[in-house]
Amino acid sequence: MNDQGAAPTASRNNRGTSGNGRRTIYAGKTARFSIKGMHCAGCAGAAERVLRSVPGIKVADISFAAERGFIRYDPASLDPTSALKRLGPLGFQAQLLTTEGEKGEERRTQRTLIQLITAFAFGMQVMLLYLVQLYPLYAAGEIGSPDVRKMQYLVWALSTPALFYGGITILRGAWRALRARTATMDTLVSLGTLSAYGYSVYMTVTGAGETYFDSVSMIITFIMIGRYLETLGGTQARKEIRSLLKLQPDTGRRRNTDAANEWQEVPAVSLRAGDTILIKPGERVPVDGNILEGRAALDESLLTGESMPAAKSVGQTVFAGTVVTDQALICRVLNPVGNTRLAQITALVDRTLSSKPPIQRLADRAAAYFAFGILAVAVCTGIGWWFFQQSLPRALLSAVAVLVVACPCALGLATPLSLAVSLGRATRRGILVRNPVALETSATVQKVVFDKTGTLTCGQMRLSSATVEPSTGLSEEELLRLAAAVEQFSEHPLAKAIVAAAAHPLPTAKDFITTPGRGASAVVESYGGRRIDVGSSEYVGDSQEAKLLSSAREQAALGKSVVWIGWEGKAAGFFSFRDEPNETAAEAIQWLRRERIDPVLVSGDNETTVAAIARELDLQQYKGGSPPEHKADYVRKLQSRGVKIAMIGDGINDAPALAQADLSITAAGGTDVAGESSDLVLLRPDLTLIPWFINLSRRTRRIILQNLGWALAYNLVTIPLAVIGLITPVIAALTMSVSSLLVVSNSLRLRRIS
Repeated sequence: MNDQGAAPTASRNNRGTSGNGRRTIYAGKTARFSIKGMHCAGCAGAAERVLRSVPGIKVADISFAAERGFIRYDPASLDPTSALKRLGPLGFQAQLLTTEGEKGEERRTQRTLIQLITAFAFGMQVMLLYLVQLYPLYAAGEIGSPDVRKMQYLVWALSTPALFYGGITILRGAWRALRARTATMDTLVSLGTLSAYGYSVYMTVTGAGETYFDSVSMIITFIMIGRYLETLGGTQARKEIRSLLKLQPDTGRRRNTDAANEWQEVPAVSLRAGDTILIKPGERVPVDGNILEGRAALDESLLTGESMPAAKSVGQTVFAGTVVTDQALICRVLNPVGNTRLAQITALVDRTLSSKPPIQRLADRAAAYFAFGILAVAVCTGIGWWFFQQSLPRALLSAVAVLVVACPCALGLATPLSLAVSLGRATRRGILVRNPVALETSATVQKVVFDKTGTLTCGQMRLSSATVEPSTGLSEEELLRLAAAVEQFSEHPLAKAIVAAAAHPLPTAKDFITTPGRGASAVVESYGGRRIDVGSSEYVGDSQEAKLLSSAREQAALGKSVVWIGWEGKAAGFFSFRDEPNETAAEAIQWLRRERIDPVLVSGDNETTVAAIARELDLQQYKGGSPPEHKADYVRKLQSRGVKIAMIGDGINDAPALAQADLSITAAGGTDVAGESSDLVLLRPDLTLIPWFINLSRRTRRIILQNLGWALAYNLVTIPLAVIGLITPVIAALTMSVSSLLVVSNSLRLRRIS
């Protein structure tokens, strides 16, 4: 992301999502922004329409729950900053995503609270005057008496600030919707309250009848109570995500070039690759770096979800946003602020927050049409009551009740808040959600296809055993040191495993020769100047010991790699190696089975090795000898039977299968998370995160369906009651606010998932 928050759209990172969940590539650039001032999903829709009408903008997408959005635009004809200014006259504050753009949510909550206090203070006085004075006078038939006229002017004066200051956000929202030629909950409430207010003003001036300033004041009060609590709920829903986005420290300590032992505190953004920095205990690491001096435990929980501190020493990498817990570290900067792993994760979280999955798009469209439908129902209700009773007050109150009781806001909140909470939970747990559609897709997964190397296994060969030909007279340790003396010159993974397992210092060796695919040899002076051969049995030479050969075959049958060592054409022993299973693999597989999901192992390794790992992990379904294209064919074959597939791999060799799968997951690996192309990225090598996320996805879908069901049932029951006059405007405002709060509270239950 550049200084303007814009990025080219040539990669999968900038692919759009159509209504059916398929990705569509758009030319141009993407600019992501934060937006304040929205009060319902209809506000987001109104802002989208304004942006889409700007020449040069190809796509505009805004998430109400996340208060994030993005536009795809033609950089040759449009500046994104000027485009966002188009939202200003509508009352929205939109800024490209920068540090300053993250601020302001607390001020918004405070403004809402002040408006609520104003509406409540004046509304309660109005209600008290009606209860004590006006209701008894109206009941006595003293409509035009001086006492009634005086009280009507007084409640008019008190209800005016309740409506026009306490309810200013509602009125502004209605004005925004009008300018965007749409309708929202604010439209319905504003029409209802302004109609009742205007009618009451007319009755006050003429003295011709009863007034309804009580309904106006209480409608605004109840709705502002609900809106304030919704704001708090939305803040809680975004809390875990915000904690990730605020991990970046503002400053760092850089070594003074003029004095090696002096450190200067500088802005973190000024640190460059190659700079030397000091991080003291208790401080956050400002940038990614390599440790030059020191050894410390780092708290990486907010970045990876791992609760235990990670021990780091010289040569290892520390990441921006992590906390040094015990000892000071001196590091060399690897990546400046904009390119750190934290920056990559933050950018991807913002991208996900700015996008809408299909179910949310559907709910938003339904809410927009719903608002227009309610307007029509309210008009028909008013006409109907006027026709049957010839009573303008009765017709007005019934129409107002219909306008106020309808709750498109609950429909609009049903999906986005649940998704925001789930996204925050996943990020804190160590799962980076790159595509919000994954939160829907995961709930339908029936099979999880695992790659082996680096996914079900650790991806690193380790020495399992050493077996010595008895006639050599050597111990296992001595044989291992001989092999390591040769292999210290090799870069082969098995050579590195031998060197790592041997005791140091190693014997001196010279005249190293390697034969690719077969083995290597070198002269070891401390062993009589013999040339020691390490490699395959064909390279080293046959063993005459039947027991040794039988043992080697047994190790190979267990899926282990066998490396021979010998000299002068005779084998002196062998070493067996294995890629150890991921310590969380067995638990993850059991968890998947409990969720009635079939785990499958598909690997490019030979059938014997794959079968050995499958037996160890109790996997009934496995397939070896599968190159990348065959893995994709296997996934495609399962999908042709109607099976929903999740694929987890290393993101490189498994790219075709990951692209084919319904849900693609990249296992924890390198630091370049922005370069991954899957729907989910595991930030730590914990495979139990997969069934955990599937469970979260299923619960999220259940919560969304509950929210949508409640919103639908509420409107189906209350709107007819308002039409026939059984619900007053005040009761309508109360029930509408309670409806929205139930949706918010239900969504927040997702935060309690362990």
